[in-house]
Amino acid sequence: MLCTMVVGSAVVIFAGSRSESARPAAPLPEPSHERPWLTPEAAHEISGDDGMPGPLFDGLELGGPEPSPADRARIAAFARAHDVDIQLDVAGGSLASVRFAVTYGGCCGYEGADVLAMRFGRPQTQTCCGCDESWIDDWAKVSDDRRVHLRGHVRVNRVEVQWTPALTLPQLLVRADALIDSEGTSGVIEMPYPFVRYPWLSQDLGVRAVADGGRIREVVVVLRDESDSMDVVTAALRARWGRPRVHRDDTRTWRTADRIITLGAGELPTTLTIQKR
Repeated sequence: MLCTMVVGSAVVIFAGSRSESARPAAPLPEPSHERPWLTPEAAHEISGDDGMPGPLFDGLELGGPEPSPADRARIAAFARAHDVDIQLDVAGGSLASVRFAVTYGGCCGYEGADVLAMRFGRPQTQTCCGCDESWIDDWAKVSDDRRVHLRGHVRVNRVEVQWTPALTLPQLLVRADALIDSEGTSGVIEMPYPFVRYPWLSQDLGVRAVADGGRIREVVVVLRDESDSMDVVTAALRARWGRPRVHRDDTRTWRTADRIITLGAGELPTTLTIQKR
């Protein structure tokens, strides 16, 4: 009886061993594939060395006619091939803006984002004669001919850029003046104007609105661009509001039925204030 039980056990063990060896091996896990980074050649197509739209956008004009179907198809194919996002925004039958974005994957994607952002003119702050520097995550700049405005953002491993037509000084005055008595809250209202003197200050990205009771009562425009001299600014203001009153400290004021406009003088930066009377 004991022998029978031992033999039976041996048979069971042997059968179990054959069953285990007959099972197919479990497939090995697929290695993870990281999204390839944007190549330097592709970056050159998107942007020139000055951060403005590159060869990819040849034939397009910001503020000009909307892109043709062929241009849209060509740019969309490039975006798919390089895993980037490109949007062509049209308003009123014209090209209002071009938006570009890319996300760098992998453990060190922020490094790729930092390198690409430098191409778009990402500035740095520095203190103590350059011994303490840090990158600015939100910035703006204009092309040398002051026709194209760039707005850039970096969020860890993602870079976003928008190009729009830059405002001229008269156009800026119209937009700033139109804010008076409109609905809104206090804060900075971005405008595509070359506030480029101190690009790390948020006010350089737009105008500062002061609201009371849900309506904007005052707008402050800091004209930091050195090309906007007092004579240039005064000429633009005179064209819009007429001859100013010039005070002893060289401050100029304009008074209309419902506005008080004040242009500071002396020290840079030049500051323009529009107030509701």
